[in-house]
Amino acid sequence: MAQDSLRGDAGRTSPGGPAHPPVAEGWTVLSHLLAGFLLLGGIGWGIDLLLGTRWVLLVGLLLGGAASFALIYIRYLYVPPDPRPAQSLPRSGETTGQQDRKEPG
Repeated sequence: MAQDSLRGDAGRTSPGGPAHPPVAEGWTVLSHLLAGFLLLGGIGWGIDLLLGTRWVLLVGLLLGGAASFALIYIRYLYVPPDPRPAQSLPRSGETTGQQDRKEPG
């Protein structure tokens, strides 16, 4: 199994090569970062205006940054674990057993 098929974005790339050039991937990551900061920071700023406080903006910016980094990690860096238990995986050079069975005759 190729390493690319284990990444979190498996299935979104074509087998012939990457669907997006690396520059497009960089712009996508930057837009995710900015969107998190602007969205939750803006919500925090609005709450600060309504309540007359000054600390909710900071909390919104921190949560927006954390959410952005989590999204980028899941999308581009996370490798999901193999759902099969370790005991059921064949070892290197070991057959699965189906090929070696002989029918009684």
